[in-house]
Amino acid sequence: MNQPTVESKNNPAPFPSHQMMQTPEPTVDLVQLALRNIIWLIIAGAVGLGLGIAAYKALGPSYVAKSQILVKLKTSVPLGDDDNRPTAGERSAHVEIIRSPRVIERAVHESHLDKLPTLAGSEDPARDIIDGLKVERTAGEDHHKLNILNLQYTSTSEEDAKQILNAVVKAYDEYLQDDAQKSHRELTQLLNQINNDLTPRLNAKTEEYQRFRDEAPLLWKAPPGADAAPGDVTNIHHQRVDAIAAERVKVELKYQEITSRIQTLRNAVQRGESSEALLLLVRTFLQRDQQSNTQTVMTGTSERQQLDSQLLPLLLEEQVLLQRYNDGHPDVINIRKRIDIILSYYRKRGIELPVNPANGKAIVGPNGQVEPGSDMISTYMTALTQQQAEMKNRLDELQKLYDESTKQAKSFARFESQDQSYKEDLQRIRSLHDVVTRRIEELSLAHDEGYQLQQISPSQAELDFKRILKIVGGITIMLLVATYGLLFLLALRDTTIKSLADVRSLFEAPILGTLPSVTNPQKNLEMARQTGTSPMLYYYHDPASPEAESCRSVRATFFVRASDAGARIIQFSSPEPGDGKTTTISNLAISMAQAGKKVLLIDADLRRPMVHRLFGLREEIGFSEVLQGELELLNAIQPTKIENLSVLSAGAIPAKPAELLSSAKLHYLFGEATREYDFVLVDSPPILAVSDPSITARSVDAMMLVVRMQKNNRPSIKRTLELLGSHGVNLMGVIANGVEASGGEYSYRGGYGGGYARERSTKPTTPPPILTKQ
Repeated sequence: MNQPTVESKNNPAPFPSHQMMQTPEPTVDLVQLALRNIIWLIIAGAVGLGLGIAAYKALGPSYVAKSQILVKLKTSVPLGDDDNRPTAGERSAHVEIIRSPRVIERAVHESHLDKLPTLAGSEDPARDIIDGLKVERTAGEDHHKLNILNLQYTSTSEEDAKQILNAVVKAYDEYLQDDAQKSHRELTQLLNQINNDLTPRLNAKTEEYQRFRDEAPLLWKAPPGADAAPGDVTNIHHQRVDAIAAERVKVELKYQEITSRIQTLRNAVQRGESSEALLLLVRTFLQRDQQSNTQTVMTGTSERQQLDSQLLPLLLEEQVLLQRYNDGHPDVINIRKRIDIILSYYRKRGIELPVNPANGKAIVGPNGQVEPGSDMISTYMTALTQQQAEMKNRLDELQKLYDESTKQAKSFARFESQDQSYKEDLQRIRSLHDVVTRRIEELSLAHDEGYQLQQISPSQAELDFKRILKIVGGITIMLLVATYGLLFLLALRDTTIKSLADVRSLFEAPILGTLPSVTNPQKNLEMARQTGTSPMLYYYHDPASPEAESCRSVRATFFVRASDAGARIIQFSSPEPGDGKTTTISNLAISMAQAGKKVLLIDADLRRPMVHRLFGLREEIGFSEVLQGELELLNAIQPTKIENLSVLSAGAIPAKPAELLSSAKLHYLFGEATREYDFVLVDSPPILAVSDPSITARSVDAMMLVVRMQKNNRPSIKRTLELLGSHGVNLMGVIANGVEASGGEYSYRGGYGGGYARERSTKPTTPPPILTKQ
């Protein structure tokens, strides 16, 4: 939340009053933790190394015996192109078998390994050997013909290690030989049993299939025993069903076409179409029939329908020609010749001519000409109706035939299923019989199959350096880990700020700069004695020092920050005593004065003033006397040896500093100082020690907070920010100070509470003449 700010007359742009960031606690930097405690880690490593060497000497050395063997498949006689056949005695995991109890126990029994010194007192020598034996494949894979294996055994005796490893190799070689012979015998016996069972089964199944073929109503293209092929069994009923279905589709299409024509003519008559239009429509239908007849002959169409479809178009053509020409016209004569040819077919076949539905007489007379009064439209309609009825009857007959054939085909499908089942059983038995027969033939020619072992590298023992590394390195690492873990736990409990990242995580206000530790303040001692100032004024005594350079960096940022906010009266404080705020403000005041700014440094620490000691000034009169009205401000200010820098010391320590700072004159004192100086820097006590800084902050433009690395902790800084927020203090920035309180600077270690509780009312009765009130 944002705290209200108290704005002085010289503070037109206050800083945000809420200065503490709501961020999670930072974690421990593991790398920095190790670097900070490198000495302890080196000591822990040295101690661990010594303990490891002592432990190795106590436990004694160990030796590793190594050997290499070649396990390859014996050459057998191939009987075919397939060289990936199964092999008698084959084992897919040599590594596991060598370390198996069966092989190790055989080695112990045959080579009397239990009598060796290293195994003499063991309750289970085989288990001890398995624990110390290591086998790994360096070439080959499971089921490969060649496998190179590395064996090694670890023991406390060099000779025992070599003897045990040789015994294991010998035992595995004998195991391979025995297993190959045993597997060959077992496999041959098993195959013969299978073959003796398969032959009668194959013969019985073949005879049963032959009886089925004799009784089943099916036709086979292949003889019994031949390989099954698609279409080698014929079911005539299936073929009949397919033919009937195809014929039915054609008849249905023809039926629908005739029905469509009838409906089309009826609709034309109902609409009152002219005779010429009806004749043209009929002529179109007949021409389509003629084209269809010249391309193909419809299956199921009667001979009369075919003749009518040819006669009627010619008659219509004759009627059209007679309307244009006379009887002697060549076209009329030609069309009548064609009509006579069609009529001759009617007579030869004994088929009745088309009749006129009006009088029931034939539409063509004996002379081959259309009878008078014949209606070609009605005649064509009658012919279509007759064809429709005939197609309907044809469809009914085909449907009955289709149903009957389908029923018969389904009954015959059972025989086809049985035939397929017989074929599959025969094929399965015959395939298995062939495999077994071929394998028996192979085994009869290859009596000595399996793997053979060859030791390609003799057993050699050497000192086990890994044991040294495990014991010495293990103890060293454990001690290092334990030490680092303890340091980590201590770091988790340590809440002091250690880096700028910690500072940034706590403050919203910017970090104006960092000041390093003063590495050697005694180097300025001689110059300090000559000038009467403190050696801690490093900017004055040694402007080229790293500390002075850091102070210049802080000064540059300070000017920018103060200019942006229009701040001229800046108060300096810190969370706790010993943070170096007085040294920081004094050196910063010197740097500002040497930069050309006219600076007044006021010591507002009315409990433990230190500024006068740093600059070698008088303490008797100063800030407290001005507040009490005993002295004018300009008369109380003391010049320093630094140009543009003046100091207003604390003066006599009053009995009640807080009440004195609460007077209204404090505000006017700061205002009067700004009329004479560019900047007024106010040194105040630590915030967590007393309430004086919060009282003084109400009359200044902003506050600078000095925090000390590796000293201030997170809770104290958070408490400081809470107090500043509750009093509405404008925090302009933070300076990270890396120095510890040294001899040249006063120390608050005695405690502000006790020091400030003591009342010091003693002050000079007569002030110096130069400081008297004008």
